[in-house]
Order: sequence, then structure tokens, then C-alpha cells
Amino acid sequence: MGPATMPDHDLMTDPAAVLATLADTPDWFCHQLDLDADRALLVRLEPAAIRDAAFLDERVLAGRSDGFRIPLATLRERAQACVGHAPHAIFHVGHCGSTLLARVLGELPGVRVLREPLPLRTLAALHEELPLPTARLDAGQWQALADAVLGLMARRGAGETRVLAKATSSCNALIHPWLARHPQARALLLSVALPDYLATILKSPPARADALRFAPARLAFLHRWLGDEALRLPPLSTAERIALGWIAETARFADAQRRLGARVLRLDFAAFLADRAAVLAQVVAHFGLDADAGACARALAPELLGRYAKATEHAYDAQARAADLAESARRFAPELAAGLAFARQLATRHPALTGLLSPLGE
Repeated sequence: MGPATMPDHDLMTDPAAVLATLADTPDWFCHQLDLDADRALLVRLEPAAIRDAAFLDERVLAGRSDGFRIPLATLRERAQACVGHAPHAIFHVGHCGSTLLARVLGELPGVRVLREPLPLRTLAALHEELPLPTARLDAGQWQALADAVLGLMARRGAGETRVLAKATSSCNALIHPWLARHPQARALLLSVALPDYLATILKSPPARADALRFAPARLAFLHRWLGDEALRLPPLSTAERIALGWIAETARFADAQRRLGARVLRLDFAAFLADRAAVLAQVVAHFGLDADAGACARALAPELLGRYAKATEHAYDAQARAADLAESARRFAPELAAGLAFARQLATRHPALTGLLSPLGE
């Protein structure tokens, strides 16, 4: 992911006025962290822009002129009043319905949903570096930056009672440091069964590319979790690397559940599709959202569920999804079989994985 494309000069007439009230209003959004230049990009985003954006990435900058950059030290200083606060979180394996579920939650009264803010990607990458001698930050510096970013994300506007942040699928390393630091925060961990995951990723070239790019970090986590570094990427096919990613994230979710207990809720997206009202009620209770049955029913309106969550101008529903998965399973049958066979073989070699593959697997 390249740097944000907003012009390099300050575009606000009075940045000092913005910084003076930064901790008090969510109107100014920390859009990007640039460690190389030691600065952050602040952008003015109206509630409607946040609500409408599929993802809070470079696309939300289109046509905007309200923004300016500040040193990271200034960001940490101005966020001090927010430190100690953090949003609830949604983590996921990727391409598993998380955007749709986040949109549904954003329709509930008093709920502000931030979908995949770029700073979380930076925090996750920096956290993965911490054990390495080449890490750009030490643990204390990382924590101070994370405190500032999460504190600013937790700011609420008028009428808002809860903030949820949906992370990108490459950010799952943040689960434990996020919740361990903020005892009031809760997380939803969303996945799909391995066959559906393989069928989804195999049919999309961009999704394949993401899975391959994330594979090294996911393998590194699996090495640590299993206590065995024998598995290597070079012999593995694309389908096997995709399956490896799902296995690693499923193991990470199980580890989070073991360590954090009821503060995390694991969910299979198929369960949501099978009984949307019941599962939404479960998620609402988990996050402590103020939404009754009527509000939940309105959030589940066909106008939302019948659209493609990442591009709402396109119609897309559960039936279309099922047809897509079936067609992908047919087209990529050999690759899908190879991915499943790899998962079974890995579970045979590592019994700790056996229990992970059945609940969300085959």
C-alpha cells in the first residue's frame, strides 16, 4: 500500500485550531502513519463519508482538500486526552462477509463503524517487527503510538454511544495487544469454512495476491504457535499457501479465545446467513450495543443485504454468493482439493490443529 496521495503541503488554513480540539471531536481522522517521514496525515471526514466508504483507505481522499500532516510526536501529544480508550474491534480472515456485517452494525442507532482504517495496517506491521533486531520501534514506542491511534479512533460524535473498528485481515496480530491493553474492549472474530475460503480466494486474482503477500507473516505466527519451524513456503503451491493462511488465522483466533475468554466472539459467516436476526442479536449483546429488535430488523433491510457490501451499486445476495462459490469450486476443483489435502496433512503432523479444522472447516 503506497502513501496517501493528498498533496504534500498543508491544506488547512489553521492547523493549530484543529489540533487544539483534536481529542474532543471525531471530525478530524488520523488517516495515515508515515514512519519514514515521521508524520501522520489528518483528514476531515464527515460522518456521511465514513458511513458510505467501504474502506477508509486512499479512496476517501478523492476530491478532498481538508487535510494536513503533523509529526508523530505531535500526534501522540495531542491524543493524550484520548489515551486509555479504544473502540471495540472486528477481526476476520478476509473475504468472509466482514464488510457486510460491519455495514449492518453501522445501521444501528448510536454506532459509529470505521471500516479498515489504514493506521491499523501500519500498527500491525510494526507489531510484527517487534521481535526482530531490525524493528523500527521498540515495544514502548509502539505502545505509545498504538495508544494514540486507538484513542483517536474511539472518539464519538453527537448521538454516538459506541465505536467499532473493523481491521484489515492482515491486522490480526493486533487482537491480543489491543484487548490486553483495553479491558473494556471486545472483539468479534469472523471466519468462514475452509472450503468456502479457498473457493472465494481462488476465483479472485486480487484476493490471491493478498493471500500470497500475507503468507510469510502468517507462517511466522504458525511457527511460534506450533513451536516448530519445519514448514517452509517455497515448496507450497498457491492453493496450499492460501490454506496455510486460513489455518494460521484460525489458530490465532483460537489462541485469542483461550487467552481472552468471553471478550472475544468467534463467528462463522455462514451462521449469520442462516439466521441473520439471531446472530445479529448475539453480536449486539456481545458489544453491548443499545439496539432493540426493531432496530436490528431495520438494519437487516433487503436494501442493504441485497447489495454487494464493497460496492453497494451492485446487487448481490446470499443466493448469488452461493452460486459464485459453487462455480468457483467447479472451476478450481484441483486447486481446492490440493488446499484441503494440505490442511489435513498438516493437522496429521500437528495434532494441535485437528480441533481447529473441524468447527470452521469441513
